[in-house]
Amino acid sequence: MKIGIIGAMDVEIAEIKDSMKNITQEKISSVTYFQGTIHDKEVIVAKCGIGKVHAAVCAQTMILRYSPNVIINTGVAGSLNNKLDIGDLVISDYVVQHDFDTSGVGDPIGLISGLNLIKIPCKKSLVEKIKDAANNIENTNVYVGTIASGDQFICNTKQKDYIINHFDALCAEMEGAAIGHVCYLNNIDFCIVRAMSDKADGSANMDFPVFVQRAAKKSIELIDNYLKMI
Repeated sequence: MKIGIIGAMDVEIAEIKDSMKNITQEKISSVTYFQGTIHDKEVIVAKCGIGKVHAAVCAQTMILRYSPNVIINTGVAGSLNNKLDIGDLVISDYVVQHDFDTSGVGDPIGLISGLNLIKIPCKKSLVEKIKDAANNIENTNVYVGTIASGDQFICNTKQKDYIINHFDALCAEMEGAAIGHVCYLNNIDFCIVRAMSDKADGSANMDFPVFVQRAAKKSIELIDNYLKMI
């Protein structure tokens, strides 16, 4: 079993990378891929950069070069649901691209051309394993649901309401659904793991710098637990 782990920012993968043994690294298309082991499991770790194009390039390169069996995208997100507090975890069962819109030609909002899907599904058995790993984290609420991605930092009520009303998503970020799209095309199991760093409501200027590191640690702890379990 070979596990690919992708984060958008250094803070989302730094501790994972530091825990690796027998590391080799290779730079492809401006992304550095670190290959090694964690808990005797073979892993490939990369920082893709922010946004869907960076995420897709990273995921496709990782698949073609390193042939992972599973890709997990870890990091932080903005909450779209009042029940989600800072530091809570969301595990994807589906991913959507909230900014994919060909409704002008008669398609439903969010329908992905070529896939004929709005919501891309994650493999249920993988989701359950990751949920089990998350349940071992103290003082953390864990939710499973739809994660929405788009090339926007969601920061106002109008944007939140649009995503909630169209996709019933629990949180919003900028990479996961692009990685899911690539994995779906390549028949690779995937899951997105997000810890809440802000409320996606305009308070991010205050919340994000304060809470992003704390939130990222929750996602990293989940990944570490998962690698111990498999």
